[in-house]
This record gives sequence, structure tokens and C-alpha cells, in this order.
Amino acid sequence: MKRFLSLVLSLAMILPIMLAATPALAEENPYAEHLTFKVFTIDGSDDMFNWPLVKQAMEKFNFDFEIQLVAWDSWDESTRTLAYTQSLPEVIAWYNLNKDEYLEWVEEGVFKALPDDMSAYPNLEKLINSYTCFDQFRVDGKLYTFPKIKNSNPVNLYTTYMFAYRRDWAKAMGYDWAPVQTLTYDEFVAYLRDVKEKDPGHMGDKLVPLDLDNGGKHWAMLAQLWNQRIGSFDIVDGQYRWSAEDPSSLEAIKQIKTLYDDGLLAMDSYNDSNNAGRERFLAGRSAVLYGNLGATILQTTARTLATNVEGFTEEDLGIICLEAPDGTFHVSQIDEWWAAFAFSANCRDEVMDRWLAVGNWLLEQEQIETYAYGVKGEDWDYDADGNVVLNYTDADIAATGSKYYIVQERAFQKYFVLEGLDVYLPGNPAYSSYIINDLFTTNMKTWESNATFAPTDYNLTNTKNEAYYSFRSAVINNIRDIIIQAVISDDPETVWNDFVNEHREEGDKLAAELTEEFLK
Repeated sequence: MKRFLSLVLSLAMILPIMLAATPALAEENPYAEHLTFKVFTIDGSDDMFNWPLVKQAMEKFNFDFEIQLVAWDSWDESTRTLAYTQSLPEVIAWYNLNKDEYLEWVEEGVFKALPDDMSAYPNLEKLINSYTCFDQFRVDGKLYTFPKIKNSNPVNLYTTYMFAYRRDWAKAMGYDWAPVQTLTYDEFVAYLRDVKEKDPGHMGDKLVPLDLDNGGKHWAMLAQLWNQRIGSFDIVDGQYRWSAEDPSSLEAIKQIKTLYDDGLLAMDSYNDSNNAGRERFLAGRSAVLYGNLGATILQTTARTLATNVEGFTEEDLGIICLEAPDGTFHVSQIDEWWAAFAFSANCRDEVMDRWLAVGNWLLEQEQIETYAYGVKGEDWDYDADGNVVLNYTDADIAATGSKYYIVQERAFQKYFVLEGLDVYLPGNPAYSSYIINDLFTTNMKTWESNATFAPTDYNLTNTKNEAYYSFRSAVINNIRDIIIQAVISDDPETVWNDFVNEHREEGDKLAAELTEEFLK
């Protein structure tokens, strides 16, 4: 009897403790409740739920989801119909985000605001704090969408247009240049003239000292060495002005004309199709290429040249950091985002929390490695020196290969952030340290040391000013063609001044309106 009473007393003491611990255990697993919801997207596949990264996410975070798949060619129409009828599913992997529509739909209650405090999702919070575009989508201080970041430059917010050069040709002419070489504009032109005279690649009439990705179509971008906002509007002394009127615009045209007339640019390149200049460089005809040279494109460029040019190695590719005539590096802000994800107004709190947690998890290095290489220990692993060793061939990850899922599951990561994170993984065998560190990163840090930075003017990007849209369509969008006409003419000054004078009154009037709208 005494033993029985002792047992009862013991149970009486232990039971409250056990019961009290039960809620605590539940709290330790915030994903104890199984959730099911729909995702509205254009990215999906019949076997998506068999992809390792997707399976791991669903198991870890205890959820299932259905894909409400929409064809790309009907995306806008389908999205608008569902938005206007308040019929969007709980989760939206949004493409072709239009700022005006977004603001309209926020006002109409189509979307649910993200949490004010995102500290529970530190990787997502870091993106919010690192990129300026998020502020452009706040409504009364709240975010109703999460822009998907383009990770083309993790070093800073600079665009990736730069000058690549053939180091092997420079060495052949006696130039002992670094992988990233800083030059003044005069030094740059002198080098181009030396290339033309000495023809280090023995190209003859096929030699092009300086090429641009799209030939003459990119002359307007080259003109930014003199006027960073040529043709558009700039803020000077607290007021907008139409930049075409600045004397630096005409100076840019004269300098480009000199390059063209002296045979330092490709003959007739004003008629080039897109990528014609890049193709000449890749064929081994050009000494210098100006173009969009993010890390991925730099790596592809080096490999293509190694294939096309006998004896070429990736160390034979370099970058020229070209100083503008004012002695600084003229850089523009990178295009930070495209597309977004959001939640409909009827989205459950627990679904939003779960989906944000998945997005935060996918931004961890382990998951980035999974979508880049596949399953660790099965598809890849590190060797003794810390290098990534892949256990498959290119054929295995082709569309008919047994490991095609490694390519496919990148679509899941794109629900939250656009591609590019894998490029900068330590030891990624797809990218060399020379390209990532010695060229790309060094170039960006060199620019950073003495940059004149032209940030994106979100006032103009987001304005509803009809006069601005009309002027942009009729005038700004034609700047490229006017520059081409001026460069190839016998009288560039007259061609340019006639254009400026024709639109001066309208440009000045609009500049005053924009000043009143945004700067007063």
C-alpha cells in the first residue's frame, strides 16, 4: 500500500511537469502544423515534387503546395483577371511586375503586407537592407511584394559594363599590364592606335582595335564617359535639366567620331546587329571589347576565346579600368531586380510565415550548393583540398540525362531570388578564381576607389507624368540613332545641335515640371 501511494504521489508530481512541457515542445517546432496551399507561377514541371531540393523543403517545413501554372504569353492577362476578381491564390511568384498596377492593387486590397519585422528571416532581411529597390515598393512604410534580386554583382551596386582586353596582344607589343589595368582616356586611345599600327594578332583588314557589344548601337553608352545621363534628365544644383544640352554631349560625339574616322572602331559598325561586336571579339579579331561583362559572361568569353584562338588561356583576358576625362570612373547603378513574389489578401498568416521561412532557407549556402551541384555526397563533394568534385558529366545533366533535375530545380530557387548566387560559391568548378577574383571583383573594387556614381532615378522610373513618357518615347529613345547620325556625318556639330535645338523648349519645360514634382 505504501508503495502504491508513493507511486501515485510521484505521478502527481511528474504529470503537471509533463503537461507543462507539452506546449514548449510544440513551440520548439514552429512547423508542426502541416500546410497545403497554391503557388501562382510560370515555373513548374510535372516532376517538380521529385526534385531533391523541393522534397527537402517540403519535409523540413512540413507543407505541400500545388502549382497554378500560367503560360508566359498569357501571364499578364491571367494575373490582371485574378487580381481584379480577388481570386489570386495565397502565394504569387510574380513576373513582369508593373509598378503602377502594383500600387493600384495594393490600394484595392489585393495583396497582404509582409511583416514589418523581418528579423525572423535574416537572409531575406539582408536583401531588403542591401538593395535600394525595396524602398520603391513601400506603401505607407509597408512592403506588399518582395522584388527578386539579380545577383550579377555582389561586390557593389555598379553595372557590369566594362572593357575587356587581350592581354596576350598587349604583352606581344611590350605592355606589362596587370589583369585589371587602369588607363586614362588618352592612354587608352594611344594603346588602340598602337594596336592598329602593330597588328599583334596579324589580322590585317579584319583587325578591330575597339569593339562594342552591339557596335554603333552602343556608342550612346560609350558617350557616358563624358555625360553619364546623355539624352535623359539629370539633377544639377537641385533642379532637373535635360542632359543633351550640356556641352559634354557634343564632346562625346566628337571623340567617338575620331575613333571611328581613324579606324579604331569597326568599319560600318553603325549597321551592326545585336552582339556583332562581341562575335568579332570572340572570333579573335578585336583587341578590346566594351560590353556587359558580368562574371558569368566573362567566364564564357574566356572559354570561347580559348576554343577559337590557338594558345589562348583565361589569363590572356584582362580588364581595362578606363578613367573618364574628369579622372574618375563613371559607373551607373545596376539593374537590381526583375519579377517578385507576393501574397494575396486572403493568404493565411501561417502560410506567409512558412513560405518566407523557405525563402530564407534557400538563401543559405548549403541550399545554394544543392541547386548548383545537386545532392552533396551523391552528386558532388569536396576533395581534401576543399575543391568541389562533381560526380556527373554534362551529358548526365542534359535534358535526357539521369541528373537533369540538377538543372531543373533551379526554378524552385527562382521563386524567391533570380539566378546568380551559385556563381560566387567558393570552389565552384564552373568559374575560375582568376575570373571571379582577379578580374571581376578587382575591377569592381578599383571602380569603387574613385567612382562618379549615377544612381537609378526612381522618380523618373516610377513617374506617371504623361509629358515625360511622351518625351521619352519621341526624344530620349531616339538618342542612340541621333548619335550614330552625328558620328558618321561630315558635320557632327550641326547634326547634334539641330536635334538639341528642336527639342530644347520641350526639354526645358519638362525639366521644370519634374523639378516642381519631385524636388520642391
